Amino acid sequence: MKGGMKKFQVALVALLACIGVWGCGDNTTFKWEDRSAPRVVSLVDDSLALLYNRRSYKKCDEGVGPLGYDDCIEGGSNDGLYLANYRKKQPIYWGDTLDYSVSFMRGFFRDSSVIFLMDDKRKFGFWKIGEKPTNVKSLKWVAPCNGYDGAKHTRFRPWKNGNVLLIGTKGCDYAVLDTSTGNVNQLTMDGEYAWLDECEDATYLDGDEICLKAIYEDGRYGVRLYKNGRKTDSLVWENANWSIVSEDNVKIIGGKWFLLDHPTRLLDGKSNPLNGWTLNIINPLNPVTPMIRMDKIYSSFIDSVGSEIKYDVDDDLYVVEGRL
Repeated sequence: MKGGMKKFQVALVALLACIGVWGCGDNTTFKWEDRSAPRVVSLVDDSLALLYNRRSYKKCDEGVGPLGYDDCIEGGSNDGLYLANYRKKQPIYWGDTLDYSVSFMRGFFRDSSVIFLMDDKRKFGFWKIGEKPTNVKSLKWVAPCNGYDGAKHTRFRPWKNGNVLLIGTKGCDYAVLDTSTGNVNQLTMDGEYAWLDECEDATYLDGDEICLKAIYEDGRYGVRLYKNGRKTDSLVWENANWSIVSEDNVKIIGGKWFLLDHPTRLLDGKSNPLNGWTLNIINPLNPVTPMIRMDKIYSSFIDSVGSEIKYDVDDDLYVVEGRL
């Protein structure tokens, strides 16, 4: 019954997509493809993470392209969000899917919610664990801020007063999204916030404005913690260093956790045993123990003994009401 209902729901979504959105005619075909492998959106606590995936599709208008070829477009929709244990593989705690498309902003987690963009990145909303997405509003970019600049460049982080800090938007290094209005205004790097300059990442945590600055020095690397403009902590490794042209070595991955990308080699040319992403705690700065790694495409975790914790798209991820 469960499998039959799922097939019915997928077929219904496909039908509605054709007649309500794309307008499938006699010469148009629409086909759902497989769901994508899951990726991490955010950590939730010291054992749980939110994963997402989506179902790809292919829509073709037959014989309308140049020389009579089919004109096809590919895309993705039916996005899913799942709550899973990243220290020990277990049945997921909660999962749900949508009948439309959203783009999750990795590394944002506040009030049991992640943030997403939709409608060609013109709107934003929040999806809370155990519920459906809510509070969808239009983004209103205020000059000189001029838009989202892609997942590689723009980061969304919790900020004070319930707002969202945007790092790396078009036209603005830092901006603040007012969640009550949708207005995105520049956060200038002078006066009160001059100390945020050169942050590798930033957020608002437990009532403090947080900045993580990477350490690029000969023979050592790591991160410094700044709280409300004052340096309060450092986490340093010796006998290796990052290249001055490297970037994105420190990334907040939700709440009080961040990823740090260790150099591949030590100064003597030997392999760095810490090579790759490891999980760390923001305040105070400390590696997560026992050590937890994450692969570079955010698809799996590796525990301290080298065992991979990974969830299979077909067998492990499904719609389920919360059981926390």
